[in-house]
Amino acid sequence: MDHPKEKPDDARIEDIERASNTRRISVSEKNGLGMHEMAVLTAEEIKAEKRYVLKLDLVVLPLIAVMYFLATLDRGDISNAAIAGMDAELHITPKQLSQCVAFFYIGYIVCQIPGNILMRAIGPNIQLGSAMIGWGLATTVMCEAKNWQAIAGLRVLIGAIEAFLQAGPLYLTLWYRREELATRGAIFFSMMAVAGSMNGLIAYGVEHNLNGVHGWGAWRWIFLIEGIMSVGMGFVVLALLPATPETAGWEFTEKEKEIGMRRSREAFNTPHAKIQPKQLIAVITDPKVWFYAFVYSCMNISLACFSSFLPIIINLLGYSTVKTQLLTIPVYVVTGVFTIIVCTCSDRLRKRGIFLIGSFLLAAVGWLLLIVSDSRNLSFGGTFLVGMGTYPSVVLIQSWMNSNVIGFTKRAGSLAFIMVFGQSFALLGAEIFNDAPKYYRGKVLSLGSLVVGALVTILFLFYLRHVNDWKRRNQDSEDASEKRALGMEEICDDHPDFMFWY
Repeated sequence: MDHPKEKPDDARIEDIERASNTRRISVSEKNGLGMHEMAVLTAEEIKAEKRYVLKLDLVVLPLIAVMYFLATLDRGDISNAAIAGMDAELHITPKQLSQCVAFFYIGYIVCQIPGNILMRAIGPNIQLGSAMIGWGLATTVMCEAKNWQAIAGLRVLIGAIEAFLQAGPLYLTLWYRREELATRGAIFFSMMAVAGSMNGLIAYGVEHNLNGVHGWGAWRWIFLIEGIMSVGMGFVVLALLPATPETAGWEFTEKEKEIGMRRSREAFNTPHAKIQPKQLIAVITDPKVWFYAFVYSCMNISLACFSSFLPIIINLLGYSTVKTQLLTIPVYVVTGVFTIIVCTCSDRLRKRGIFLIGSFLLAAVGWLLLIVSDSRNLSFGGTFLVGMGTYPSVVLIQSWMNSNVIGFTKRAGSLAFIMVFGQSFALLGAEIFNDAPKYYRGKVLSLGSLVVGALVTILFLFYLRHVNDWKRRNQDSEDASEKRALGMEEICDDHPDFMFWY
């Protein structure tokens, strides 16, 4: 009796794939992850999606970038104003200045959670545009300050209003898939670095052209000009920024709206998602969220010290006030470009941890140079390394968390949690940076926090790999079957088929 001939290998593989697809479809009918699977597109559909993403990059991304640009101007102008005459005119001591910087984070921390959780309810365009108008008005009022207490009080208010802007990264998750988040986050966050350079440029121009005009010192003009810019742009955002893919209006065609809805589902979003209180509890019981909060805190110490005190650090290297304002520009420009390069590579390789470790260590070397070096040129070079390591780490942590935490409530709650936790440490960094003229305490604290952050990140990589392996081993368990029947907003990233990036 003749035995049947074996099928060729390619035919056998085709049968296996067909069976696998059949099983996947049957499971997807009651699988919470099914509606979020990547669609198979035709060549024409791929072209249409590329045009849609380009449109997002030309409409949504620039508006978000300008928001963060102006927010950073208003947040960082306190240091530029200080060396432009505010300290002398209002008799502000180094300790009082550090408190003016630190008090910003009090309002920021208090309003962080509602600023994220309420984004869908308020509407992203209304929330973000109104926030710009609010902090712009508060910054404008600072030009009339008569003492340091007024500056400190207004800084609390600016921080509270700016907390509502920090839903920006969460807003991007509605429009971009997780392999696109770091690049886009880097683009708008690099605008924060550019804003740092513009702060110096604006301060330089104001000191040269407006100091003493109408009896005002240069520092008052800095607050007035930057505040008015934010108010004006806030009205532009209200008018032009689309809200969510499911409520997109005249900005998009019907075909583009369909693409946007599909892509939003593929980014693990549920249309018209409501707040799920139990997922807020899940935030504080998730070890991943605690890790992100911890490393975000490590990064924030460095960021607060760097962004708030860079002009003072450079000034103390022996440069004149005017030259100090100019020298902040190349530091921030290089930092912005480097942030985009690092985060683009992270998206392309779909890796977060290794880039975060490298960023932490690069910034740590920069702080080390600022602590031990007596060379002005070497110390100035250290400021570049601090910026080039600190700014990419902000984007990498946020995009890493947004890639690994899904479900609107849990993602929004997690982002708010890590920011509250992180800004508490930023408050510490800003407050401790008051031992003029060397500021050793703030520099050493920044260095130590970055080294610890790098070490903890290494451990976290092993943890995520372990969790992914555990999910794969238990794919066919009864518990996995029960979880598959739950919706994404119920199960979130605990879904047995959702694998974490590391």
